[in-house]
Amino acid sequence: MQLKTVHFTFTLLTPCFSGTALGKQDNHAEMRIPPIRGHVRFWHRTLFGSENCNTVWGSASGDKGKASVVALRFVGPVSQQQASPKAFVLPHKPAPQPRQPDFRGPRPALAAEQQFVIELQRLVGCNESDWLNAQRALKAWLLLGCLGLRSNRAAGSVWPVADWVPTGRDSLKAELAKLGLRNLTVALIGLDKNKTPAQLRETASDTIQGNPHQRVFGGIKPERHPSPTKFKVIRLAQQYCLLAWAPDTQIVGNDSQRRLILAEAERLLNTKPNPARWQALGEWDYIFP
Repeated sequence: MQLKTVHFTFTLLTPCFSGTALGKQDNHAEMRIPPIRGHVRFWHRTLFGSENCNTVWGSASGDKGKASVVALRFVGPVSQQQASPKAFVLPHKPAPQPRQPDFRGPRPALAAEQQFVIELQRLVGCNESDWLNAQRALKAWLLLGCLGLRSNRAAGSVWPVADWVPTGRDSLKAELAKLGLRNLTVALIGLDKNKTPAQLRETASDTIQGNPHQRVFGGIKPERHPSPTKFKVIRLAQQYCLLAWAPDTQIVGNDSQRRLILAEAERLLNTKPNPARWQALGEWDYIFP
């Protein structure tokens, strides 16, 4: 019996700080399936719930463990071109001086503009509905997700290469609706401003110093809290812009309440000290829902 497969090609629009299995002990970046699989699982849960995610992608939870009914792998040799010179973790900040901590300095990263092809395979026991759900989850990651360190701030921005890829604002909105996304607000920032991916990533990295707004941007004190506001660089036809998304905090008919987190992020970033980068991108265009 020949198992069904579908291929997804994607490119990196910004450097990707994707580490290796050796962690911080290694001095190069690597494109690996496990992190991608983790991101796709997130989007599968977002779209179809935890139970269906575990049914499709497997689970090792207690006595309810089950094998995945789909497989994910790279097609052909995987190029691992390193960014040269090394990319900066915080590109909006000045380079650290000698003898200072290097947390914001250069770090091994995969170079932008590399392409990769991954294969999704339908295994025995995968029904048609779950097979389609897995493909939609993978598409959601490619359109809205990133990969690696600083992925919430547009590092590791992946973008699909295919005939279904949106080429404009309206086609992107239609594709997001087709995926069945719920409880999510999406905005485009800087379309038609002729910014490069590097400039856009620099802006996405320039949020709030000290960050007292953890409900909007996350934080590390008193405990680590991931940012609910996410940014990535996308390409619509030949134009680049930032895409921002955040979960809704209230589900009501009033559209302004649905945009609560992103609207607050826009206000804070355009009124913070030294807001020039954000103001240069103009008003945010809320395209979804």
